[in-house]
Amino acid sequence: MIKLRFCLFFIFILLAGCSKQSPVVKQSRLLMGTVVEIKVVGKDQAKAKEALNKAFGEIEKVNSLMSTYIEESEVSLLNREGEAKVSKETLEVIEEALKISSLSQGAFDITVRPLINLWRRAGKEKKLPSREEIEGALSLAGFEGIEIKEDVVSLKSAGMEIDLGGIAKGYAVDKAIEALKDAGIENALVNAGGDIYALGLRSSKKPWTIGIRHPREKNKILATVKVTNKAVTTSGDYERYFMLGGVRYSHIISPKTGYPVSEVPMSVSIIAQNCTLADALATACFVLGPDEGIKLIESLGQVEGMIIGNKM
Repeated sequence: MIKLRFCLFFIFILLAGCSKQSPVVKQSRLLMGTVVEIKVVGKDQAKAKEALNKAFGEIEKVNSLMSTYIEESEVSLLNREGEAKVSKETLEVIEEALKISSLSQGAFDITVRPLINLWRRAGKEKKLPSREEIEGALSLAGFEGIEIKEDVVSLKSAGMEIDLGGIAKGYAVDKAIEALKDAGIENALVNAGGDIYALGLRSSKKPWTIGIRHPREKNKILATVKVTNKAVTTSGDYERYFMLGGVRYSHIISPKTGYPVSEVPMSVSIIAQNCTLADALATACFVLGPDEGIKLIESLGQVEGMIIGNKM
């Protein structure tokens, strides 16, 4: 079974040749820990370039508010203080994250940051954490521990921290698309390290074609999807992982067990109306696994998915 998640260098945007293609202005920047590429289709090059700058500005803003690598970000402040007054943007992302946490019965949970830190250290040291360490970090997780009162977000337990890495990039893509639309752009594609939104049509006046890579064979495409005005995002265990004792430990941590999800599935792809939802659902379905992941996808309207198991 197959799920969609797109990693920057492993998402293939397939452009068929056409003699009557509209001009394309494209630009790439390193943001949010990945390469973000924006393509704008249109004859007015000056308008396209101005729109590109506005779109990148929105992504930079999201990063400055929500990155855990920026000490002055709102998320970093919340993690340090346990309570913080946040912007409209950060509040929107946290509220959407909580909705998806509820929908997925906790499979998606932004409070797993202590576990992420624990396993990140394990990858660097090539030494698995003890059961006691895992249980300690797991005790700090639980989306029910997030309280929101107007624009103030509070974390109930001392030591509790959030990480918006599984949803903020998708939100940034949506904000970039919003900026492009406001600038009068009708056809464009935003790809933030595999979190993709296809606006309108490509230069050949056909839907955007996106290829889904084989999770174990880098240059092999398993399937292609044609989309317009939709988001496509893929999450896979090939993106960030470490090997220890012959076992692959992925970067996606289960909020239920405290361990990285391993073996099944290998990747998940989601097609949805917006990238915020697609991004978070990809992670949720990865944690749930093929059977429960498909059930979640089928329970939602206007969402499609593909989950790739370990038997192909």
